[in-house]
Amino acid sequence: MLKIGVASMITPVDAVKYYQEIIDYIGEQIKQPVQMIHRRTYDEMDTMLERGEVKVAFICSAPYVKNREKFGIELLVAPSVNGKATYHSYIIVHKDSPIQSFPELKGKFFAFTDPKSNTGKLYPTYLLKTMGTTPEKFFKKIMYSYSHNKSVEFVAKKIVDGAAVESIVYEYMLKKNSPYAKQTKVIKRSQPYGIPPVVVTNDIDAGLKKKIKEVLLNMHKTEKGRAILRAMMIDGFVEIQDSAYNSIREMEKSVKNNETAVRKTNGRKVVLFGVIPRDNPRILYEKYQPLLDYLSEETPYSYELVIKKNYEETVEALGHGEIEVALLGPLTYLEAKARYGAICILKPRGIDGNASYKSVIIKRKDSNIKSTDELRGKSMAFSASKSTSGNLMPRYMLANSGIHLNELSNYANFDYHDSVVKAVLKGQYDAGAVRDSVARKYIKLGLHVIAESPEIPTGPLVVGPGTPFSIIENIKRALLDLNPNNPRHQKILKRLDDDFRNGFIEALDKDYADIRAKINAVPQTCGKGCHPKIKL
Repeated sequence: MLKIGVASMITPVDAVKYYQEIIDYIGEQIKQPVQMIHRRTYDEMDTMLERGEVKVAFICSAPYVKNREKFGIELLVAPSVNGKATYHSYIIVHKDSPIQSFPELKGKFFAFTDPKSNTGKLYPTYLLKTMGTTPEKFFKKIMYSYSHNKSVEFVAKKIVDGAAVESIVYEYMLKKNSPYAKQTKVIKRSQPYGIPPVVVTNDIDAGLKKKIKEVLLNMHKTEKGRAILRAMMIDGFVEIQDSAYNSIREMEKSVKNNETAVRKTNGRKVVLFGVIPRDNPRILYEKYQPLLDYLSEETPYSYELVIKKNYEETVEALGHGEIEVALLGPLTYLEAKARYGAICILKPRGIDGNASYKSVIIKRKDSNIKSTDELRGKSMAFSASKSTSGNLMPRYMLANSGIHLNELSNYANFDYHDSVVKAVLKGQYDAGAVRDSVARKYIKLGLHVIAESPEIPTGPLVVGPGTPFSIIENIKRALLDLNPNNPRHQKILKRLDDDFRNGFIEALDKDYADIRAKINAVPQTCGKGCHPKIKL
């Protein structure tokens, strides 16, 4: 099976189906089974390419530049639009906005798409560099939409004052009469850049690479191919040289040099605040940005949300001082403490006020499975490998029923808890494991809980060993002051997961002693390697 990747930022949501048609077309032409692998963020697709989990991918221009340098990704072809293999970054505002130029966005709320996006992040950051400033200093507030069409929507709804988007997506939305695009206007257009290409890994079979390239280059010559291309509003695919992306390399270099300066916003120190990626990045920003805004108002510092690719990278970032404070799960906290001496300072009170939550095993409501005892020989979806509720506890629950991984017909780990639920509801897996608050959101959609774990202590707010005492004390004071009976505070807490609805209390290392004992007691010869191989 040939797996071909698509990162959603390179096209609007309603055009993803056309990529499926292109990929199916490739399979028909090369007479080989193919599968589309769709991911929301550039980081996810970059990781899959680096690991060889996909051999071909439609990606953005800036990730191509980085991936080329990092692990030798290769250009295959690129789409041609209106006779050119180039595109632009557009800076947009609401059509009724009095703002007419980019400098007028100073002090406003601005939306980037993805941290690795050329048109949605790199270009506007470079533009600010030429003005002698940075996004943190120039804008009052920033956010990441993780989708070009979402950025357009946020501007149209006046959620943000401005945004940077890809020209191809924007023009596509206009041609499709998008009501959101019609509510916006372009106030700045970048120089042309090499268009987002189709790439292949450097270890792909040479014969297969040649076949796929020929199929795409000749797609416009077949009736079916022309129909797909017309629907996507592109002319076809053409060969492109690596030098087409040199201007992006120059911007990357210039911005990187600028970022070596000390991070300050309006003369205030910026505290980098990490969160383990239980949800996709766009949802995490929507949940946690109000909390960071509150901290900025209540302490002498400014705060920037940092979201890493996975749980492991979040722990490493805390340990290496790349972030100063992070909301972790019980297991990731214990690893951060064991490896780097991280310190827990606070934890959420939990939905019932007892500072705990549960892991649950779920199924579809129409499934005949009634208990964990019936999962032997079934398929199961877990959350990330370092997730306490999505991986560690449910495997203990299975073990208590005498079931280990090698007795399941199939299993997989998903990045996000919501992805586990969706895989179960779609019938891709017989059962799944998630935290109870996630399961509650989907009960009305046909989800059913068949087992609950004992209570698990809520994951703590953790600081690195080098985090200054003044930062720690200011954060503790501000978060302990959050009162769910205060309307302003209630609005902030309601944006977060259920565990945070009642605010925070102090946390101690001994609160996590039971989790530490469980992970340390796991045999290393359990089935197929059930648990993370760490000693805490």
